Amino acid sequence: MANLIPDFDDLHALRANGEDLVGKLMNNFWQDRQIATDIKEYPDRYEVKADLPGIQKENITLHYGDDVLSIAAVQKTSSEEKDDEGRYLRRERSSSSYQRSFTMKDIDEEKIKATFDNGVLHLTLPKKTLAEQPGKTIPIE
Repeated sequence: MANLIPDFDDLHALRANGEDLVGKLMNNFWQDRQIATDIKEYPDRYEVKADLPGIQKENITLHYGDDVLSIAAVQKTSSEEKDDEGRYLRRERSSSSYQRSFTMKDIDEEKIKATFDNGVLHLTLPKKTLAEQPGKTIPIE
């Protein structure tokens, strides 16, 4: 998030391009809060890798339904510092939540597998075979 506050020449260039300072700040803010995700497609499956550093496994929620994979995570931290008499000199808490959703069709929901190791979430989403995909034979009149 370096250089979020541009100098005067940058501001003039931003306005000339139709982007204002607030728009740039908000774009950088939301971009930094996204889950970095890689998705690879293979003939029989999708492989998803999502970086979730500093988040505990129990604070991650995965859901697949209506052809949409959703990854949600919550991160909570707190710290305390007290003096010798137990009075707070500083006490801080923070909470952040992250969510990403991806449309992924024809997934065999029962065979989805997920692992989480060293802040990286790995998902394997097997594709349905042609025989498993629902469909309808259409008669020709």
